[in-house]
Amino acid sequence: MTVGLILALALAGLLISVYFTLAYYGRVKKSRRVPEILCAREGSSCVTVVQTPYARVFGVPNSLLGALYYLLVMAWILGEVTGWFPSGRLSSVDLNLGGLALHFSGFIHFGLLIASFATVTLGFYLIYALRRILRIDCPLCYTAHGINAALLVLQILQAR
Repeated sequence: MTVGLILALALAGLLISVYFTLAYYGRVKKSRRVPEILCAREGSSCVTVVQTPYARVFGVPNSLLGALYYLLVMAWILGEVTGWFPSGRLSSVDLNLGGLALHFSGFIHFGLLIASFATVTLGFYLIYALRRILRIDCPLCYTAHGINAALLVLQILQAR
């Protein structure tokens, strides 16, 4: 069940990232007929989010980095299920964090968990920027950040 949930969340995150990447590059047109949740309605401030300085990390659009992240999550979980990744002592990482024992099936899983933690941490800052600095509501942004937090929790559960 966890595998299917991880895949579904990563796919949803990928679709949101692709949407925002298209918006970043000016490929999303505003229209009255588009549902408000898609942020492309006339008068919506959601698409304008991608035009702010907060929409980039090291000059790269956050959504493009997000798309790469979600693809890596999907590749990792599919690799876990199908056995694509080698197993063995050298390819695993074990951590004991104050009684919480975690076993990562490989350096890929461990590295992905670190990336997920960084993604969620950045997400907290971006939500702060949206709400307090830009004063913009962005339902798709909140959804993507929620997906990232859920993926982090599921990856930790997968390691237990």
